[in-house]
Amino acid sequence: MFSAAGSWLSADASAPSGNASNISSRISNFGGGVTLSYDAANGSYTVSDGNSSRTFAASTLTTGSNDTVSIYKTATGPQTDQLALFKPGSGNSTLALTHVSYGAWQTINERTGGIDFAQQYFVYGVRQAANAPSTGFATYSTVVDGFWTTAAGLYALSGTSTFVADFNAMTVGTTLDLTGTNALNSSTKRFGAFNGSGTIAATGGGFNGTLAHSGTDADGNVYNGTFNGAFFGPTGSEMGYTFRLTGNSGGAAVGAVVGKANSP
Repeated sequence: MFSAAGSWLSADASAPSGNASNISSRISNFGGGVTLSYDAANGSYTVSDGNSSRTFAASTLTTGSNDTVSIYKTATGPQTDQLALFKPGSGNSTLALTHVSYGAWQTINERTGGIDFAQQYFVYGVRQAANAPSTGFATYSTVVDGFWTTAAGLYALSGTSTFVADFNAMTVGTTLDLTGTNALNSSTKRFGAFNGSGTIAATGGGFNGTLAHSGTDADGNVYNGTFNGAFFGPTGSEMGYTFRLTGNSGGAAVGAVVGKANSP
């Protein structure tokens, strides 16, 4: 079982407009209750956030899976759950990772007039040992994934990210540049650029920091937030974090960034 860092977002969405209300979000560090377990005997995954859990059998793997992500889907009555896991290994054409990965667990409950929606991201893997500190300066190639909810709708996030670590100063820096795609009508909306800075823990290879909006989103709203993560692998050659952003308009976004160190 992997202990994971997680970020969680929920909202009520009306049909057919897609307008959202009751937006809520949270973030947790490693040990905060988010876990991923794998049962090798039957090939199933169980994800839990400390309040609820869901098991995805091998038979629930969907045809939407590819060399980058495995997607599992279950349905019970009005509730549909989907688990997407970023694939480790050299076969991943997006980014080949060995020690870290991330997942996204989505739950949709259909009701009269709309849906209840929840999206959770979590980063997990083989952490860097506390007695194996890294030294020097490193930049990382990264991928970012996320979800953004405003009163106007639900948006899947995509874009670019960067991450640097100064192990001598025990600091990290990161950037995000994100665009949202409306889950209902596929229209796009600019979320914006974010700058982040944080500190590395004295032991354990963990880090955390804050994110600040560089400008505004497409509607003039400002978002700020936090990120929690860790280094993975024996020398901190890989990294991962989850993030949470909240806006002055009541909107919120959550997501994950994973990456591996570039060659010197």
